[in-house]
Amino acid sequence: MEIISVWLIHHKASMDEYSPKNLDGSEYMVGIGVVPATNMREALDLFDRYLSDLKMEIMEVTKCEQYDPKNFVEPTEDNRDINEVAAEALESGRIFYACGISSEALDCLEDGEDD
Repeated sequence: MEIISVWLIHHKASMDEYSPKNLDGSEYMVGIGVVPATNMREALDLFDRYLSDLKMEIMEVTKCEQYDPKNFVEPTEDNRDINEVAAEALESGRIFYACGISSEALDCLEDGEDD
């Protein structure tokens, strides 16, 4: 029996203008891929194919970790999203995106901090 874990891939990925994730004309997105897989290598390969189907491409992986619910107990919105999506990924065997933000939205946040 294969044991499947959920892997969290923290990354930055470029987006084609026709990507279904590109809702605001952004050049890239930063987020967490939530990938059910038997090991880290498989998770990275599956996520790469997932992004390719979305007309996206990995620019940078900042962290890849096996999901452990004990690490996400703080009552933050991001932790709630990760816990929910990780459970769904494990149950369904599908890849999900969590905590994603586009480059245009990041620019707006940074501009707002200057006020």
